[in-house]
Amino acid sequence: MQLHEFFLVPGKGRIKINKVSGEKYLQYNTNYLTSIWAPLEVLNLKDTMDIFAIVKGGGLTGQADAIKLGVARQLCQIDQKKSINIKTIWLFNS
Repeated sequence: MQLHEFFLVPGKGRIKINKVSGEKYLQYNTNYLTSIWAPLEVLNLKDTMDIFAIVKGGGLTGQADAIKLGVARQLCQIDQKKSINIKTIWLFNS
């Protein structure tokens, strides 16, 4: 599975995957959508950021996991305090 392009930008809580709404692309699967939003939910940022991703290969589960990891990594690069919060919560929820 390859996360070809990824952008996390200020917005209104939308997901676009391969230029299609995230809900439609992921077949309205709430598990995938919840997984992708998890890092932003932890920091109460879900309604303030948009996710744009181009993915190739793998199945929907692998693609959703790759996007989730992309979100978490980008948040960690933006702010070191966010990095600590995300890592701590994932440590206990993994």
